[in-house]
Amino acid sequence: MPGVAFVTTDFNNNIQPPEPNGCAWYRMVLPARQLEELGWETVVGQPRLATDYGVGVAYKDGMLTGYDATVTKLIMHKAFPDMIPIMRARGERVIVDVDDFHYGLEPTNIAYHVTHPHTDFDCNRMWYEIGIRAADRVIVSTEFLADHYSRRVRDVCLVRNSIDVDRYTPMVQNGEAVFGWVGGTLWRSGDIELLRDWLPGFSKDHGVRVHHAGHISGDGKHFGVRAGLKKVSTQNMTSIREYPKLFTEFNVGLVPLTMNPFNEAKSFLKGLEYAASGIPFIASPTREYELLHEAGVGRLAETPDEWRDHATELLNPDVRAGEANRQRLIVESLFNIKGKGNEWATAILG
Repeated sequence: MPGVAFVTTDFNNNIQPPEPNGCAWYRMVLPARQLEELGWETVVGQPRLATDYGVGVAYKDGMLTGYDATVTKLIMHKAFPDMIPIMRARGERVIVDVDDFHYGLEPTNIAYHVTHPHTDFDCNRMWYEIGIRAADRVIVSTEFLADHYSRRVRDVCLVRNSIDVDRYTPMVQNGEAVFGWVGGTLWRSGDIELLRDWLPGFSKDHGVRVHHAGHISGDGKHFGVRAGLKKVSTQNMTSIREYPKLFTEFNVGLVPLTMNPFNEAKSFLKGLEYAASGIPFIASPTREYELLHEAGVGRLAETPDEWRDHATELLNPDVRAGEANRQRLIVESLFNIKGKGNEWATAILG
């Protein structure tokens, strides 16, 4: 059976042993597990580069190489593009997985500065883009990214995000409504500010609580400040292992997104996480959330009045319960990572 290495820098090295972050989890760890069920040999890890072998998975003092295909993610080192011909000459297929539009980043997003060539000439999004264009295939997660890269690279394959549904325990929808948002504010560009036009007044008028799960210590402009709220309960960001616990303290989800290229390129993953947790949600109408809505998951709102109207309906626990149960079943059926192994197999070697 084929062998594939998933290689990414998207690991939390503050934990020992290091754990994958969200991008690595959904786009590498979960697909690797499904391929293993098909009999594939897989490995997921951090990159190590060598002029004789190209890119491999760092292992002790060396590296693991020699797979039929290597799927890379977020490798931005200047040496990466030069490694691709070396790997290709050794018979490996080199694939880059992309699920963020780095050239759509805005300065208010911390990733804009971290990946900027002026910040680190040796490791930045310029080299990343060169590597993307040199790869044998690019796998993307959204229509926007597929359209963008289909005009720039030789081979693009769309594989949408799926979720490990069984890790999320659906809550019991009863009692008062608590509105919540999950995420790190440092990686947002004007999204949370969209809530200012309706959520503070709505919260005051109806006496509802608002919760932010994913707070990062030291964030001077936290969720409450951005949303114009005087009082917000918080829950600190956690590791991917504990991540589903962030969806346990509220029962109505919010997905505010400014309508810019970066957000149009984003998948509907947050909505899947809400739905898997038994949480009805309201989202901005990006193309991906329109598609999810058409599948029967999530509400869409563009104007403050639309947000307020949906939020008012979701104050009713019976409405929330019915919506939560229906959406969880849809996600289990259509967006569960289980059974997606063949799709990933085709994307990698098809």
